[in-house]
Amino acid sequence: MKPIPEPTRKRLIRLAQLLSQQKFKPLDETQNELPKTITSLRIQKLTGWSNATIRKDISYMNVKCGASNGYKIEELHRAITTKLGLQIDGDKKRCCIVGLGKIGQALLEYAGFENSNFELVAGFDSNVNRTEILTAPFPLYTTSYMKSVIKEQNIEYAILSAPEKEATALAIKLSEAGIKGIVNYTNALISVPPGIPVKNVSIISALQNLL
Repeated sequence: MKPIPEPTRKRLIRLAQLLSQQKFKPLDETQNELPKTITSLRIQKLTGWSNATIRKDISYMNVKCGASNGYKIEELHRAITTKLGLQIDGDKKRCCIVGLGKIGQALLEYAGFENSNFELVAGFDSNVNRTEILTAPFPLYTTSYMKSVIKEQNIEYAILSAPEKEATALAIKLSEAGIKGIVNYTNALISVPPGIPVKNVSIISALQNLL
């Protein structure tokens, strides 16, 4: 079985999210019936990806396309989530936010976690005032409690949105606490032990990719 390239994996994850939305959204305001199929042209309109790219990506899923009405939404969504390990079955993966500045605050009540296999269960910041003033649907702690809380609550993944000058030290503490992976929203090039994947999220890099 040929491995799925990283760019394809990213598009398929995005496609799975779109399919989840399409299942509960009529094609237009004049229709009440929910769509059961979706064409590659419809996906192209929603994403901006080329028709050839869409078909090539979906070919990794071994899902048949109807001659006229496209792919069955449920079947395609199930194939992607199963193949990529995205299905929600049982307990969700527990995550935390480290750094409660503007980006961290925006993520505190991010609704996208509801339909994923991840859940936010804790937030951390070096500023004690933020942890006391901000409101969230889960507890907020100072970073001095980070290691103990992560271990006690079996937190596996971290979203790092702290100031750049604090990022590397915090990443090391996260790895020492047993974190399995980090999403890095800072501009710092953090270094962690082998075996702990880091996904860097950069708005500037994303914009440059549009050029």
